[in-house]
Amino acid sequence: MSYNPENKPVIAVVGCGPGIGAAVARHFASKGFVAALLARTEDSLRTIATGIDAEFGVGISRYYITDLRIEESVISSFRVIRDELGPVQVLVYNAGARRVNGRELLETTTEEFEGFTKINLFGAFWSTKCVLPDMLDRERGTIIYTGATGSLRGSPGLGSFSPGKFGLRSLAQVVAREYQDRGIHASHVIIDSPVDGKLVGGVKKRQWQRENAAEKLENIEAHLLQPTDLAHIYWFLHTQPRSTWTHELDVRPQKEDMFSKL
Repeated sequence: MSYNPENKPVIAVVGCGPGIGAAVARHFASKGFVAALLARTEDSLRTIATGIDAEFGVGISRYYITDLRIEESVISSFRVIRDELGPVQVLVYNAGARRVNGRELLETTTEEFEGFTKINLFGAFWSTKCVLPDMLDRERGTIIYTGATGSLRGSPGLGSFSPGKFGLRSLAQVVAREYQDRGIHASHVIIDSPVDGKLVGGVKKRQWQRENAAEKLENIEAHLLQPTDLAHIYWFLHTQPRSTWTHELDVRPQKEDMFSKL
């Protein structure tokens, strides 16, 4: 059964949480897309989908409970998306598993290392393989991978996070080099900053409260990356003319140190 009777273009946001993922899905929906939202937590997905539908119309988004650590779960979700909404024109792989508080390598379990790497890298590999055939048939498609400071630099405490993000950057380069001349625009976005949200951004704001850092608390946008602003960057990458495709782009707020470049 089709849930996209008007045949609107489809964006799949993988790892769609209340921060970047939701903001990107909402922005693309405002531009006429139908949004497929993929993640593990149904309550969060339902809340995001309900908000998008309330703003842009019933049926503009649908969610698909997906465990990115399991290949068949990813394949199954994309199969249903194709049946219900149609071929995916834009894939945003936004999933990222990491610890808020770091853990030394000797204290990192194999289970955590494997699980985080599957979410940070394997899920992207499987998702890309699911959408590429239709994109290649159309000779057009956009794939955007959300990276991090850890994509470029390993840091203490991030032994279960950075290796997968390093690999994700490499995957993005492979996709670009193999398929760019066939119409596929693959781009890697380095999030070189804490993001204003419940996790890392929330930790930073609580830290500033304890430190009485009034300037930072009163000027959040200069210190924490805003998901709604980042969503405009993803749209910019998708709509770039073929003569000026950007493969890699790094973003940070005005007063954030350039961690990725150190």
